[in-house]
Amino acid sequence: MTATPEHEKLHKVQEKSQAIGEFLEWLTEEKRYSICQYVNTIGEVDCEGEEIRFPVKGYLPILERIEQLLAEYFDIDLDKLELEKRAMLDELRRPNAKEPCNPNG
Repeated sequence: MTATPEHEKLHKVQEKSQAIGEFLEWLTEEKRYSICQYVNTIGEVDCEGEEIRFPVKGYLPILERIEQLLAEYFDIDLDKLELEKRAMLDELRRPNAKEPCNPNG
């Protein structure tokens, strides 16, 4: 059986992660709130070949999905999780590939 450390971590925090995820979805879908971050930087725009720099200061909505936030919070690597999932699926398919297909039962 393939080692699945990311899936094991996910399994351990599943209930907490589910509750937090549902709460965050409720905030964004029902209450129409956005999770934002404070930005104080210089923005750059290319305007007809001319670079324009301007100050950006204030709150901007974050671009991360809830799934990404939860994975980061619980220290779960989504790329590794996907690789583990593919390895498990490959492992499940292997025994089936050895058996010849008999359409007559």
